[in-house]
Amino acid sequence: MTTAARVAAVVAKWCQADPGDLTPETRLDDLDLDSLSRLETALGLQREFRVAIDDTRMNDAETIADVIAVVESSPALDGDPDRL
Repeated sequence: MTTAARVAAVVAKWCQADPGDLTPETRLDDLDLDSLSRLETALGLQREFRVAIDDTRMNDAETIADVIAVVESSPALDGDPDRL
């Protein structure tokens, strides 16, 4: 599974969307992801990819492509993926 597909699956979980409907151009605001949902999504991404997601960068993300970029540029996590 590609990084884009894995990100779409995690994001879709929090906005109750079909991951297949999410493209890199999909805007997070169109998915009704508020700040709490973005935090929950970031935690899900940390677990899925075992990376440390920066909350500020996640809140600044506007599209699925931005979220993919955040994931790809985040440092690997050692230990507990729920650690912030």
